Amino acid sequence: MPTVKDLLLEHLEYTFTKEGWQPPLAHAVGGLTAEQVAWKPDPERHSIWQIVRHVLHWKRGVLQAWDGDPPDYEAMSVADWGEADGDQAAWEADTAALHDVYANFRRRLQTASDADLAAERAWYRGAPPRPIANRILHAFTHDIYHAGQIQYLRALQRIAADRLFFAAYDGNIRVMAEVLREHPELVNAYNPSGWTALQMASYTGKTDAVRFLLDQGADVNAVSQNELRTTALKGAQEAGHGEVAELLRRRGAR
Repeated sequence: MPTVKDLLLEHLEYTFTKEGWQPPLAHAVGGLTAEQVAWKPDPERHSIWQIVRHVLHWKRGVLQAWDGDPPDYEAMSVADWGEADGDQAAWEADTAALHDVYANFRRRLQTASDADLAAERAWYRGAPPRPIANRILHAFTHDIYHAGQIQYLRALQRIAADRLFFAAYDGNIRVMAEVLREHPELVNAYNPSGWTALQMASYTGKTDAVRFLLDQGADVNAVSQNELRTTALKGAQEAGHGEVAELLRRRGAR
């Protein structure tokens, strides 16, 4: 029977790093430029960069309250949603900070007992105390919502790499051809989850898309850059796509 601690750790991993039915936050912010994350669909809307800083801001507030020093809610709100822009180094510093904050939560949860997590804290100055476990649960769920927002903002920008990977997954050769005409270097690129377009098309059984990508120079033996360390052939085999697997073998897969 999983403990409260086990469930919160699992929730953390699926919120931040592991793929489930929703995009994990770390993948949603991966592979982007400073220009892309500063872009807004409208001057009144928020950018990806602002969303990341918003997440960081409130996560730090949770950690501060966990340590027994609850922040002032009004002051936190006033300091939220400022403008965010800068160069690539500034954006990468913010994404590194996001990883650090989640690593902090992970370390705390790994050393906590269920009794520790049942302890109550005032999460804002003057607010009634609530269990630590409840606050952490809500904090992670909040970030799943924002990961979805970030994916939507990526889609609105029609980012070339994103279009290629979605097209490979769907087997849309027209879109893949359009993207690769302008960006041939993407044929062997990895998405933030560590997959190439060929691996995605192979796993989903899109034979014609696999053939097209191979003709464009896709590396038939590329290894995924994630914990699975797998290939297009293994993905096709595991998913039961025999026709794709045979095509990959004929083209040199091993």
